[in-house]
Order: sequence, then structure tokens, then C-alpha cells
Amino acid sequence: MKLTELWSRGLASAMDAVRVNTVALEVRPEISLWHKQRRPGMGAVIAAGNVFLRLSRSHIRMFPSAKRWRNWELDSFALLHPDRAAEARGGRAVALEALPGERLDRLLAQGRLTQTMVEAAARELHRAHGLTPPHASRPWSHGDAHLKNLLYDEAGQRAWLIDFETEHDPHLATAERHADDLFVFLLDLGGRATREQALPLAVAFLRAYPEPHVHKALRVRLRPPHGLERALWKSRSHHLPEARLLEWLEHLRQEVTRMESASGAEDAPESRPLAT
Repeated sequence: MKLTELWSRGLASAMDAVRVNTVALEVRPEISLWHKQRRPGMGAVIAAGNVFLRLSRSHIRMFPSAKRWRNWELDSFALLHPDRAAEARGGRAVALEALPGERLDRLLAQGRLTQTMVEAAARELHRAHGLTPPHASRPWSHGDAHLKNLLYDEAGQRAWLIDFETEHDPHLATAERHADDLFVFLLDLGGRATREQALPLAVAFLRAYPEPHVHKALRVRLRPPHGLERALWKSRSHHLPEARLLEWLEHLRQEVTRMESASGAEDAPESRPLAT
């Protein structure tokens, strides 16, 4: 293994080991709440992590300020799930109503993740991307939409987005932010699933998100990573070997290109015979 590959793996593993918040389930007779609290001393760790995220062209950043993270978590939860309980617990913690369903990464590990479920995840992302937070001028985006941050509720046959701990860089265009959410989901899926599982699930996910301008922005992202970006992508794809990562990106690029071509053909005006 090359020295640069070893270095990238070590850096990605260090990133994976950082847990900035503690999470515990608070069960009451009438409701269950997830209690999330910022661990002491995490401000400096997050600030250092943000330097790496910027240098690796991640397009996201974490919140060194516990209060800013708390406000973003509460505001995002209230925007997406307005009929669910959410409350601040001082300046460093929140309590959020436990949502129904199971995490998509667990469903995949159990061999239960289906195209119906990833289609529901795509529809929920599309719905959330259509919302604009109060006092904001642009639609919302998640910033870290991997499989652990999506639940699927079998009874309600819908998906739920959770865990709002990052935000996209403010200079990014809306389509780029939304495409990045899709990209993070697809990298995670490619790293967790087998080849046989991954592509049909990815195709179902992409086709359930009907925004050609976002697909176009996504296609731009589907190119081989360079420099520190490689370490980030390794982390997000669960250290997928280089050859398989490039193969996965190419499969996704081809599928997005096919979808764009099909969309263009559908939108094209009908041909008419020339006047004689």
C-alpha cells in the first residue's frame, strides 16, 4: 500500500473517531426524547476539523460554538418535523422527540434495505430541500445526509431526516448544496453495500429525486478525488479500495448522464414536418 494511501486512511480513521456530542434516550410515560449534549472541550477539536473540511473541499462545516449548533439543530428539527417536540436544555444540549423507524444503515446491514425505502429517503430529502428556514433567503440542506441520518418507518411508509450537526458553506449555490446531500448518501451506500445491492438502490434513489438541475450539479461532483479530498471520500465510503471507489463514481456518473439524456428527450419539442 502506498504511503499516501496509509496516511489518508489514518486521517480518515481519526475523523471517524471524533464524537462531539453525547446522545442518550430519555423515556417518559407520554413521550421518548433523544437528549443530545455537546461534550466539553470540543470547540477546539471542531475548529481543527473545519480546517480539514475546508482543505478537503467537503463543502460543509461543523459548529465550534455549542450555542450555534444547538440553535441549528432545533431550527432544522422544527422546520422538518413541526408537529414533533423539540426543546433546548441550556446552552449546550437539546431534547428531540424520538421519531419512528429504523436507521437505513441498520436495515442494510440486516439485508432488509429495499428500493422502496431508498425511494422514500429520496422523497424526504426532496421535500426537505423545498423548505426554507425562517429568516433565511435560500432553501434548507442537511450537510451530512448519510444512511445513519435517515430513518425508515414501515408503518407510515416514509423516511425521516435526523441529526443536524453540520451546515453547508454559505457560498454554495442551492443546487450544489442539494447535490452534495445526494452525493454523501451515495458514497455511504457504495461503501456499505455489495456491488449487487448498491447499483439498483442508487438508481432507485436518484430516480425518486426529480430535479434535473440538482442531477447536473451532482454529475460535476462524480469525478476522481485529489489530495486531502481523497481522505474525506475514503471516510465517507468506508475506506472503499481506490479501484472500487472510482468504479462506483463511474457507475453513478453514467446513471446520472442517462437520466439527464432521458429528461432532455422528454422536454424536447415535438418535431414538425417542414412546410412545402
